[in-house]
Amino acid sequence: MFDALRQDYFGSRARRPFNALTLAYRALQDAGFRTMIFYRFGRWARRRQMRLLALLAERAMHHFCHVWISAEADIGPGLRIAHVCGIVVPPGVVIGRNCEIRQNVTLGGNFGKLSPEGRANPRLGDNVSLGPGCVLLGPIEIGDNSVIGANAVLTQSVPPDSVVAGWRAEI
Repeated sequence: MFDALRQDYFGSRARRPFNALTLAYRALQDAGFRTMIFYRFGRWARRRQMRLLALLAERAMHHFCHVWISAEADIGPGLRIAHVCGIVVPPGVVIGRNCEIRQNVTLGGNFGKLSPEGRANPRLGDNVSLGPGCVLLGPIEIGDNSVIGANAVLTQSVPPDSVVAGWRAEI
């Protein structure tokens, strides 16, 4: 948990040393980092079968950060949340390392569609950037180093090193 938090902290280009005081200061100052603290604690509790603690972490995240990220989502280290508010990440979503999410992003299922391995939610590769208001639906895969533009609605997979934007999110 602390290694992932350290990468979340330094991934936001922080210049201060990583200790309890700077961690608390950054959590008070940056709602995106505060969200990651709640998520990492909830994930830690969920893996140790402490469901009540995980549920409390999710509720605190929703109340204090206005973000809903399930502790059952699998998020790699280094996630940056540029602006909190309206972000929805349900259970089963997989997000790679060093990704960036902006406000009003929704990752979710698409009317019961499943991938061949039974996954219903999106999987994001490493270094993916999601613009404000984008919606990723279904068991799609977003390749490494891809950028999804503002207000794009995606229901199909995207290859690595792509830029996707526009009203219909054309590749």
